Amino acid sequence: MIATSSSAHTVSPEPGSGPVAPPADIDASCRVPVMVLLACAAVWLVVASVFGLIASLKFHAPNLLADCPWLTYGRVQPAQMNALIYGFAAQAALGIALWMIARLGRTLLVQPGYIVVGALLWNVGVKLGVFGILIGDTTGYEWLEMPGYASPILFAAYAIIGIPALLTFHHRREPMLYVSQWFLLAALFWFPWIYSTANLLLIFFPVRGVLQAVVDWWYVNNLSQIWLGFIGLAAIFYFLPKLTARPLYSNYLAILAFWALALSGGWGGIHSGAPVPAWMPSLSTVFTVLTAIPLIAITINLNRTFTGAMAKLKKSLPLKFVVFGAVAYLLAGALAIVSAFPQFSQITHFTLFTPARTQLFRRCSSKTNGRRLGSPALTSLWRRLASCSTSVHFPSEAFCKGWR
Repeated sequence: MIATSSSAHTVSPEPGSGPVAPPADIDASCRVPVMVLLACAAVWLVVASVFGLIASLKFHAPNLLADCPWLTYGRVQPAQMNALIYGFAAQAALGIALWMIARLGRTLLVQPGYIVVGALLWNVGVKLGVFGILIGDTTGYEWLEMPGYASPILFAAYAIIGIPALLTFHHRREPMLYVSQWFLLAALFWFPWIYSTANLLLIFFPVRGVLQAVVDWWYVNNLSQIWLGFIGLAAIFYFLPKLTARPLYSNYLAILAFWALALSGGWGGIHSGAPVPAWMPSLSTVFTVLTAIPLIAITINLNRTFTGAMAKLKKSLPLKFVVFGAVAYLLAGALAIVSAFPQFSQITHFTLFTPARTQLFRRCSSKTNGRRLGSPALTSLWRRLASCSTSVHFPSEAFCKGWR
């Protein structure tokens, strides 16, 4: 069943013709590529957790592994972040996005074999990039530390995965577009745009001076709040009505949130004390504050949808994960708005406040995706991923960094 709303629908022009595929057949077509993506994400989560633990312990024991230049803090910390973002979060998000596109379109996944090839190529790119960081061949740009020879591989792998996803969307059997499909389709195009732009302007044809920092801030903000945020919101809008057996309160509010985030969500991220022309942090603050509009719309929509389902929350474990992810996303968005004001950012800028807020965004994506993936094996694997994401990675950072 696809959750719908009585308030509004978007009709897509000329959807694919033919019979609606049974859910079991859809899950079977997705099983191998999604399993490959989630299994690889699980491996990279463990790798990132190990790197994160080593980086955290070095604050208390600077001589730890000091004789190994590969494991110095300046190399382990970016290796941990890139393994977590591109190894774990990106692959997990792509896996769930593929399954949701097929399920919402009521059609089989197109060319799953090519997706498997793309997933394997993606992992080759991530391995090469993390290895380059560990040997010291890094760019020095936050979340783009991978050397230049790794990014074309990642871009090609994403294209191999993304084209079948777009073809699956094109061949859908459901003419009505649910709001989750808006977020997923935008996310599919958003990553290649921001990733190629950032690499061209910072690595292959680098801009000069402070523009390098501005481009990097722009990329980090778009990657976390738009790309991962859109996929997380798509999962929330899909699973919350499904698990509560209640229709989404308002498609109008969801579409308002989509356009408001798409237009204003990607232009924040520059803190007030940044060494750039004063108008840039001011404009960044304005756009960050404007994200209050979609946050309010999302809050109203989810609250009205969830009203009356408290009894199900106590009995349903998947619903608890989804609600936690929704609360984490809204809280992270509210903290981003507060931290955009100079009076507040002057206090929190050189603390762990920003990493903690980023963790909330990642918890949203990891906790809301893949609660019920049709296949028991996929569901079981993702629940282990979500649990490990919090029970292994987050406590190690919180314990070691919290006492710094």
